[in-house]
Amino acid sequence: MNIEDVISEAVKIVTPDLEEKTKVINMANEVVKLITDGLLKRNYRDFAVTIQGSVAKDTWLPGDRDIDIFIVLPKDYLNKIRDGSIINDLMNIAIENNINWSIKYAQHPYIQLLINDFEIDVVPCIRINPGERPLTAADRTPLHTDFVNKKLGQRNTDVRLLKAFFKSVGVYGAEIRVQGFSGYVSELLVIHYGSFLDTIRAISNWSVRHVFIDMTSTYNEKDAVKKFKSPVIIIDPVDPNRNAAASISRDTLAMAIAASREFLRNPRVEFFMRTRKVVKPTFVLPTVVIKIPYPTNTSPDIVWGEIKKLMASLTKNLKKLDFKVIRSMAWSDDKSIILLMISFNELELPQYELHEGPPVNSDAAERFIKKYINEQNIIGPFIRGSRWFVVRSRRFFDAVNAIRYLVSTVSLRHLRSSLNNAEYMKLKTPSDLEIFSLNERAIVEEFLWSRPWWLI
Repeated sequence: MNIEDVISEAVKIVTPDLEEKTKVINMANEVVKLITDGLLKRNYRDFAVTIQGSVAKDTWLPGDRDIDIFIVLPKDYLNKIRDGSIINDLMNIAIENNINWSIKYAQHPYIQLLINDFEIDVVPCIRINPGERPLTAADRTPLHTDFVNKKLGQRNTDVRLLKAFFKSVGVYGAEIRVQGFSGYVSELLVIHYGSFLDTIRAISNWSVRHVFIDMTSTYNEKDAVKKFKSPVIIIDPVDPNRNAAASISRDTLAMAIAASREFLRNPRVEFFMRTRKVVKPTFVLPTVVIKIPYPTNTSPDIVWGEIKKLMASLTKNLKKLDFKVIRSMAWSDDKSIILLMISFNELELPQYELHEGPPVNSDAAERFIKKYINEQNIIGPFIRGSRWFVVRSRRFFDAVNAIRYLVSTVSLRHLRSSLNNAEYMKLKTPSDLEIFSLNERAIVEEFLWSRPWWLI
């Protein structure tokens, strides 16, 4: 199948049908009216309850059940956002209408309504003009929606294709968990390059050092790279002081480049699908899997910040203990479970290690000798070359014991309680995977195999 035929088939996959569109729009409008009536009843003034995000721009994908509703308020309502009183009002509106709700957190709290199979984020923000400094993290969003709706034209399908492609290869989402391409960045790329295919062709030729796009003509590339210090720099058209692509990591950039090249080389409809066949490993590297209960009432970005802090600490300090980490990865459904997976060269080290001391002519030599001279469980001190050495028992020669200890040393406010109830599992053979549920096993196998699904 040539690339045009593949894209033609993909359009059918990524385009919601009329029934689904009607259902989503009706739900969004129903919530807008419900919130508007509730706020008017509470004497709010000069506000607008608006549909935002991909629903407002008609760039959402079939099956998505996330709707963004923003309450745009005048500046003198800022304190009501900061002190949480507007959240209390929104909670009461939900309770009055028998709607399930939960509090979510970004830079300030917002409320999520759960209606049927929809998750509807209701976010307060302050009304600002283009180029004006935002007072909350959400203030730019209405401006983003206006810009995209003015500039995108009839290229909604191109954005849907790009989002589906990014999701399929695992680089979609600005959240810390992914560090990838946001929906807004996907829209900006199509606006800048012109179409889905032109965007993919451009990405395939991107440099892994850095990418620079400025539709505002505010910066030259050298100055932008110096200011923003990010692998991908896309100047936000509604706020030139902001890099819209700041979330994108270098690993994600590299994955996007490689996947784009593979799609152009061998186009397939699977690049736009969410379910794919994963090739299962025939052997496994020695691996430790840590299964952690997901902490309650904590936003995913906060949890993932601590996950990444923990994984970085483990990788660094396991190396200091002579454990050779080959690969590591974290995964979570952001609801009930976290899996930390670390593959090693070996899970058990020899009981004894050669410990290097100072040079014989060093001021530290005497302290080293005094420390070990009366120790019964060491060999030495002895001289090799120009240094003192001893052979001593390792503090940790089992990877799980080392990890348990290192986990206890990391300051983790939100994960600590969950880590106290974590399970530690060793994997040495494929049969060891049988301890996992089907969903968990699929994640672990994908990590163990490590090959991107689209490589054939």
